[in-house]
Amino acid sequence: MLRIGLIGTGTVGGGVIQILEQKIAEYKEKLGVELELACICAKSEEEVAPYKAKGYKVSTNADEMIAGNDIDVLVELAGGYNMPRKWILAALESGKHVVTANKALLAKYGHEIFPLAAKNGLHVLFEAAVGGGIPIIRSLQEGLLGSTVEHLSCIINGTCNYILSRMADEGLDFDVVLKDAQKLGFAEADPTFDIEGIDSAHKTALLASLCSGHRVDFEKIHVTGISKITAQDIAFAKELGCCVKLLGIYHRDGDRVDARVHPCFVSNENLLSNVNGVINAVYLKCDNLGETVQTGAGAGRLPTASAVVADLVSLARSVDQGSRKALPMGWFNVDNSATLVPISETSARYYLRFTSRDACGVLAKITSILAENKISIETIIQKNVKDPGKVSIVVITEKTQDCKTSKAVDAIDALPEIVEKSQVIRFLA
Repeated sequence: MLRIGLIGTGTVGGGVIQILEQKIAEYKEKLGVELELACICAKSEEEVAPYKAKGYKVSTNADEMIAGNDIDVLVELAGGYNMPRKWILAALESGKHVVTANKALLAKYGHEIFPLAAKNGLHVLFEAAVGGGIPIIRSLQEGLLGSTVEHLSCIINGTCNYILSRMADEGLDFDVVLKDAQKLGFAEADPTFDIEGIDSAHKTALLASLCSGHRVDFEKIHVTGISKITAQDIAFAKELGCCVKLLGIYHRDGDRVDARVHPCFVSNENLLSNVNGVINAVYLKCDNLGETVQTGAGAGRLPTASAVVADLVSLARSVDQGSRKALPMGWFNVDNSATLVPISETSARYYLRFTSRDACGVLAKITSILAENKISIETIIQKNVKDPGKVSIVVITEKTQDCKTSKAVDAIDALPEIVEKSQVIRFLA
């Protein structure tokens, strides 16, 4: 019997309760696994009242529930940093397993949580923290043990993917689609966490840590969001046989880790180009397995709750059988932090869009600065823009180092003819 203490009755927490009510009897009959929702905890009596009426034991005091002897596993679905950190550490200290969907917490405080769990021989399961219903965590921890992940590219934030997909399909501006996404519930009232790439950085850091076997500090990885992507950039991408996606990227670079989040031009021939709307996807290139892609719902009440329940079933089978050790995550500590490749040392082909006054000699000045920085040009496109007297000059470079590109763009932006900050987007290799 696995006795569950659940914190959080919101979207995902409510979904977990719903699935358990539907399937607990089935798990016992078909899998021999017994689960009991021993206590449901939320911050107010109003939130727990519907579950109290159903006969569940409820609480508004998480500390008291964790300290008691009535639960075997803490399911933390409240979100945030400070209180969940306190609850999870307390649960591990008191010998209780943990299941959580809190990617932000794990990315920030995993170096405390995972080593403590390892020290006490306890499980911390977090399939729902990355990719919603995509079983990518279990794949990396178990299913891909016969291979080493050499490269990972992921579309891991449904809000951003929805916005970019709508911009591409309908030729709309970013702000217009963002407002629609907020009305439909795909974006928060304050969308910063999503559109500026922070959510993707949390998830990418966890995936990169699992791939590399070293702790990747999300606060140190390069992050660029999508708020500066324009309808014009989307149109140029189409012209070049590409689409724009916000990607989390991991690449093994010898003893170092290349981990970053930023928009990319993705070729229409790439499998990720067909992942649209709120769907998430993770592309992996492995030494023995080769290439594989996992796609699925990246968020939502039931897809995320399904991943939480799957972790609970897996945990119950381990506890009941008494033979399966906790998955090794004790290495996720500060002393085992990855050495990250600085973004300045990475290389890519670049899309550079300059907006200038319609004047003679501007293109010559731009190409001269690129040449001075030893940047080779693959393609140049020049078009008029809506504002009279302005032109857009798009340069597609050959593969070059980021530091050279940044230096050249800064010099070009300083030209008196350039009237807007230039756009820089990398191509996915």
